Amino acid sequence: MMGKITKGGSFDGCVDYVTRRKKDNPDGSPCKEWRLIDCKDVSTIEGRNGIIASFEDNLALNPGLKNPVGHISLNFHANDKDKVDDWIMVEIAQKYMDKMGIVDTPYIIVRHLDKDYPHCHIVFSRIDNHAETISDKNDFSRNKTVCLDLTKKYGLHISEGKRQTNVNKLRGTEKIRYEIFNAIDKVWNDKSVHSFEQFETRLKAAGVGIEYKYKRGTSELQGLWYTRKGKRFAASKIDRRFSLGNISKHLANNKPLHSQSQWMYADGSIVPIASYKGVRLTTQQMNDYVAGKAIRVDGCQGDMPTVWIKFNPQRMTPGVYSSNPDLVGQSASQSQNYGTRLSQVPSSGTSQMHEGFANGGVLPDDFKLWMSRHPGLTIEEALHRYREEQKAKRRRQGPKLH
Repeated sequence: MMGKITKGGSFDGCVDYVTRRKKDNPDGSPCKEWRLIDCKDVSTIEGRNGIIASFEDNLALNPGLKNPVGHISLNFHANDKDKVDDWIMVEIAQKYMDKMGIVDTPYIIVRHLDKDYPHCHIVFSRIDNHAETISDKNDFSRNKTVCLDLTKKYGLHISEGKRQTNVNKLRGTEKIRYEIFNAIDKVWNDKSVHSFEQFETRLKAAGVGIEYKYKRGTSELQGLWYTRKGKRFAASKIDRRFSLGNISKHLANNKPLHSQSQWMYADGSIVPIASYKGVRLTTQQMNDYVAGKAIRVDGCQGDMPTVWIKFNPQRMTPGVYSSNPDLVGQSASQSQNYGTRLSQVPSSGTSQMHEGFANGGVLPDDFKLWMSRHPGLTIEEALHRYREEQKAKRRRQGPKLH
């Protein structure tokens, strides 16, 4: 379950939205995309007008409060569709409000039926029945904690976030919104993008535009809208990470890669790696590797359970060794180019440079013995020299007679 918090100044606009006034039938009756499943301290006899009037009664207790309208949508995973009936949804929503301090105030809970996943909208007055203001201090962080606690308590599916959403199942505006999210998220995770110009260019190539919001009457930049297929969304409607301020900070932390290597930044520092052949590196190992030291990696998948990895500044690539190059004085020029799949996160990457043994082939015992007698070689070099010696040996022996 995930909660989305918004605030506003118009009860009638919020109530009209959650009750889908724009989709009313021609005879004035409500459409079938929603239903009221719970309420408190509001009059429903007069329909929307009675609900709005009830909220405005509390507004009169503190007319100077900015954004008196509280609006929270609770969104459940599609996998919980059969678990979350109206009764359970109301129970969860009530406990959510209690934990968030939304008590002694008018509210309505409206369930929407227009999506594949269960979800409801809570509309409440931020001015309670005692004329006190319901605090919104740290409400976004508290919201995450409360949602996770209730999700676990009720045995619901814990979502892995927007990246796991099946966009193909979405329709209309919601589908476009997730298409924008996926495009921005991809650029966000590309460490080579370090300027806003690059950021905007990459989004444009993915079919997403950017419009800038300026402070009225000035050239001061205040925010962003993202556009796609004629639709425009404020950055916060896509993801709070993608606001102008957060994007600027994120890009400032990115470093451009070297023009000739994906393993080194343009300033000469080393790009860290996080794992190798099924082994996740420790923080100390990563720090040592970035400092240019050889690191020992144990428990690797395949026939070489222990290897040493060290960055080769001449070739600007990592080298993988059968023994510690720092101890045997191995020159940096002997390092192998391990290929593109060692980078940063892959835990099961292999390289064509390793040929037979890296992709699951069995190392013969005599080759293992040969390696033990020739320390200080990279695995690639050892394999190459071993094979050359075997070829020379076969040539000396001559052809086999059958």
